[in-house]
Amino acid sequence: MKHPIRIGAIVSETPALNQLIQRARELQEIDRTVGEWLPELLRDRVKVAVTRGDTLVLIAESAVWATRLRYEIPELLEQARATPALAHIERIQVRVDTPA
Repeated sequence: MKHPIRIGAIVSETPALNQLIQRARELQEIDRTVGEWLPELLRDRVKVAVTRGDTLVLIAESAVWATRLRYEIPELLEQARATPALAHIERIQVRVDTPA
């Protein structure tokens, strides 16, 4: 009977999977940081989707929250520029979450 393989061993032996997990952790940290910058009203309604080059893409749970979020973009850009890990961000795009 074969012994089970630990998930950590699979991840460490699979560079693409390891890279994917690292990117997910980075996005999770960015999401936490951006969440701290948002007004309390928006915190549970906005998530970081991705960073692409100099663009941070945020997802709002509805068009109403996306509109409210757009008013926060200048302040968010200022906060990003003051944060070493996000200093390269020059644009923020807001998207509306669409149900699966």
